[in-house]
Amino acid sequence: MAIQQRAERTRQEILSAAARVFDGLGYERASLARIASVARVTTGALVFHFATKADLATAVRGRARAVTRTTVESACLSTEGVGGTAIDKLVLTTHALIRLFETDHAARAGERLARELDAAGPAPSADCPWRREVARLARYAAAEQALRPGVDATAVAALIGYVITGVELEMRSPSATADDETWPPTGTGAILGPAEERLGRIWELILPGLVHPAARRPRPTTTSTVKAFSPAMFPAPTTFPPTATPRTSAQEPGATP
Repeated sequence: MAIQQRAERTRQEILSAAARVFDGLGYERASLARIASVARVTTGALVFHFATKADLATAVRGRARAVTRTTVESACLSTEGVGGTAIDKLVLTTHALIRLFETDHAARAGERLARELDAAGPAPSADCPWRREVARLARYAAAEQALRPGVDATAVAALIGYVITGVELEMRSPSATADDETWPPTGTGAILGPAEERLGRIWELILPGLVHPAARRPRPTTTSTVKAFSPAMFPAPTTFPPTATPRTSAQEPGATP
């Protein structure tokens, strides 16, 4: 039993090291020798558990899917029983994902490996828990009549997917080179700024174009998303007299000439 426990512990340490290496260097530049060095095991011990780099990548992606699945499910459950709408869940899910990507090497490695290894494969949502959940919530938002007329749920899901991927890429530090002696980086190695605040600003921009004015406004259910749900994001539609011409942005009160 003790031998089995040590073997499992070693396997998990190798997986964690592989996630860091794939996250920092990508699939092509990662090597079994580098991963073994980060895990502080011999290459022989590594190949005992994972015969090839492809096997390691598959295992890391499996861990990434598991942790992202848990994250999105928890985010959705956090609004159950308090009247959370599909829009609420969409916003909370994206914030939860960005917090995960800021702190979890495996989650980030899974995203990078998917981009690098699946470029010619099936659609990104086919094997991605958070993309499937975003698509499901977008369909529910349409069913709740929470989207503006003409706004397609499939397009909403694609847009949010681009947003998440963009923020995840933006938070990364510049890629290290394979011969960089300072690699692996200290800390998380991927955070350049307040990614969640950037996500909140993006939501401020896109929500008014997505959400039907008559729909209930998303509620701020966590302190991290209060800013994203400012009431000013959903102003009442402006009406002008029949002969009036809407002012340009330069003529708006308080605008800078």
